[in-house]
Amino acid sequence: MFTPRWPVSVQLASQLSAAKAADLRSALVPDLKAEDALTAAHELAGEIARDQQLVDAVFQFEQGDADQALGAIGSLLEAQPDWVEGHVVMAQLLSQTGSIAAFELFLSDTIRSAGDDIALVTTCLRLLSEAGRHAKVDALIPVLRARHGDHLFFSLIEAITASETDDLGRADRQFARAAGQGGLLSLPHVRHLIRKGDVTQAATLAEAFVARHPRHQGAWGLLATAWRLTGDSRHDWLVHRPGLVRTVDLGMPAETLAALAVRLRALHATRCQPSFDQSLRGGTQTAGKLFRRDDPELRHLRDLMRRAVRAYIDALPPVDASHPLLGRDRSRFRFTESWSARLVDGGHHVSHVHPQSTISSAFYVTYPQDPRQTGHSGWLAIGEPPDDLRTGLGPLQMIEPKVGQLVLFPSFLWHGTRPFPRGERMTVAFDAVMGE
Repeated sequence: MFTPRWPVSVQLASQLSAAKAADLRSALVPDLKAEDALTAAHELAGEIARDQQLVDAVFQFEQGDADQALGAIGSLLEAQPDWVEGHVVMAQLLSQTGSIAAFELFLSDTIRSAGDDIALVTTCLRLLSEAGRHAKVDALIPVLRARHGDHLFFSLIEAITASETDDLGRADRQFARAAGQGGLLSLPHVRHLIRKGDVTQAATLAEAFVARHPRHQGAWGLLATAWRLTGDSRHDWLVHRPGLVRTVDLGMPAETLAALAVRLRALHATRCQPSFDQSLRGGTQTAGKLFRRDDPELRHLRDLMRRAVRAYIDALPPVDASHPLLGRDRSRFRFTESWSARLVDGGHHVSHVHPQSTISSAFYVTYPQDPRQTGHSGWLAIGEPPDDLRTGLGPLQMIEPKVGQLVLFPSFLWHGTRPFPRGERMTVAFDAVMGE
């Protein structure tokens, strides 16, 4: 699945400018001929202008003018149809409009018109796969094999598609085929092995992956699941540590919370449900990084959350170098993403992890007081693998939503919410990275 980290104008500008700075350094090396350096400089100037137009369009989209923004990016892509980064941004913005058809049509049309541009083809195919458009991926693979040959990527993507659609035998064959082509089988294969019940092999592969990528929270989430299914004692070492999950009352007065709710509803007013790319079902999510906004209500909330995260880190158990949270540098942290989610009648979040973060959160701004709510309706479920892994495992902990309360937990822990019958459940959430 896509993660909730869409390119926003500030983040995108930073990424593009860093890439262009590297290009500029390359163009100015002393042994480059003057005429070649001049040509490189002209090309780079054109790319910088193009990139700025892309950043401007994304900012325009964030401000609510989706049609103009998408039109501007479309014009850029017409002028440079092989621009991979531009296609990625266009697809991700289309996904935020809530139109599955527009997202799928854009990517499939790009793939068909890409000719021999294998980089553009594989990027677009990966985006379709990550968004769960498996039928479309399956339809495209034979066409692409006929055009490009038996590429390793096609074997891997077909294996993923087959596994995610319960064609487990075909998935086994394609994963084996990819391995024979030199592919490194990693997290998609781990998911497949868990789904088919081969949890010992899943644990072995996941352990090898985290040895190479010790900060990948998604890998730790899958490894935790495999260890739990096999009864490995390391599951307790990973998840059952005091203070990993904590609730904090931020002490916000009722009138302050009410003003925050009014401001957030205005930001949700023009948003639609990101129905096929994120964990949210039955509601809306704000665009961009919420904590970069200059609204006084959000500045105040950010300051309170910063203090709460600092206290959470300071109270963690002793340093454990091999643990994905307890082994991180505690001297500093930074917010990487921030957003608000608004769920209404029957809304919920499917269980997920945040692969690129360290600490994740949920702060309750509003929550319905409905007598028809029974049991754990609307509650936050911690540690419950997603249904599509078919583990049969329940949550490790259930947390009741309370207005004004912040929940903090490691990003590698599965988390989702139970549906609730009626009303508004509005939260602010962030991801934070320790040691950076």
